[in-house]
Amino acid sequence: MKKSKKILVTSLATATLGLISFADTTGDFPFSAQHVSAQEKDASKNGKVVKENTTSAPNQAEKPKTPAPKSAPKPEPKPAPKPEPKPAPKPAPKPAEKPKTPAQKPAEKPKNISPKEDKSKSTAQSGWVGSSYYENGAKVTNKWIFDKKANSYFYLNSSGNYVQNAWVDNYYLKSDGKMAKNEWIYDKNYGSYYYLTAEGSYARNTWVGNYYLKSNGKMAKGEWVYDKNYGSYYYLTAEGSYARDAWSGNYYLKSNGKMAKGEWIYDKNNGSYYYLTAEGSYARNAWSGNYYLKSNGKMAKSEWVYDKNYGSYYYLTSEGSYARSTWVGNYYLKSNGKMAKSEWVDGGRYYVGANGLWETKSSTNSEYSAALEKAKSYNSLFHMSKKRMYRQLTSQFDKFSNDAAQYAIDHLKADYKYNALFNAKNYRKLFNMSKSGLFNQLTSYIDGFTEEEANYAIQHLDD
Repeated sequence: MKKSKKILVTSLATATLGLISFADTTGDFPFSAQHVSAQEKDASKNGKVVKENTTSAPNQAEKPKTPAPKSAPKPEPKPAPKPEPKPAPKPAPKPAEKPKTPAQKPAEKPKNISPKEDKSKSTAQSGWVGSSYYENGAKVTNKWIFDKKANSYFYLNSSGNYVQNAWVDNYYLKSDGKMAKNEWIYDKNYGSYYYLTAEGSYARNTWVGNYYLKSNGKMAKGEWVYDKNYGSYYYLTAEGSYARDAWSGNYYLKSNGKMAKGEWIYDKNNGSYYYLTAEGSYARNAWSGNYYLKSNGKMAKSEWVYDKNYGSYYYLTSEGSYARSTWVGNYYLKSNGKMAKSEWVDGGRYYVGANGLWETKSSTNSEYSAALEKAKSYNSLFHMSKKRMYRQLTSQFDKFSNDAAQYAIDHLKADYKYNALFNAKNYRKLFNMSKSGLFNQLTSYIDGFTEEEANYAIQHLDD
């Protein structure tokens, strides 16, 4: 019986091997020759996956030697890393590096794609490929994007390439494609500098340092601008900065750059004061208060000027104001500053001729000298008042000219209060007059003393 059981088992084993041998012709068993052949075929289709991945995933080459129960019919070497929508390396290349053809590594990724993956899904990515940017596999066009890695905005045009050295609305894209911010740029197409603000748009109608950006954003150069915020005109030089402590034509720019108006300024380069009118240009051939501005705009000092508007000479002192009621050499400046001509001056004591020069009448005109001598005689004998002296000298008896008589009185040096007292004492002694009678007599037309002189005489009768 034991022998029969052994024969039965042996027969069953032989039958089983025959079935296996028959079934293996389909290649469904993992260790069949046909199965190994399929693995080699798939490996060639995958671009020699086993050979290429020996460094990054060394265990994959050993997997065919170990049975993998319930594995897919075709070997999957678990590519490392598994293809993701975003290309590796993930950091998008900075625009400044774009001429070096960035994003070449993502282009190599299709070599590691499993044969079973959908090829359309393998191109899905977000980042730079050359000068184009992709979002979820789609090329971005006509749109702004912000690249966190580059920390900048970029604009992709209709072709999907980033814009460079050009404007997009009020924003400027530099040569590396980055949007300019907080910096100056020079646009050779417009031949001008621009300043891009922290927000990115170009500055306008405002100052950046010493430079002014006009309403069109261009930096002002070699021109005037009016800043309504400061309520003043400024001149921007050829270099672009505002002029200061300098002239631009007939206009002066102060130390703060503002154009001077309605004020005095001192220009140390020319060593002179100037007056800038309300319109802004410097005054010339004109007065500003007591000061005169010459034809070159400089304030006159220590010199004569002739003002044709007033038809007179004036003398400007070392301080700059016009001289008045004083002598300058042999010329006399009256209280209004005009030079005296053909008239008595300085309290009637001196005479100046038609040319303005002082004339010594007593030495150049015998009439004046004679009138003075006659006045001295009358004063010592009759103690006349000033008015009576003048009438006497110009009377039909003496017949001096009015000018000669006035010259004599002005140079007599008489004490008319004493003369009034002298006459009052004589009147009281001869006529025994009262004080009121004396006062009336002294101030009468005949005597001609002033009330002050008459009162002095009465108060001192008993001296």
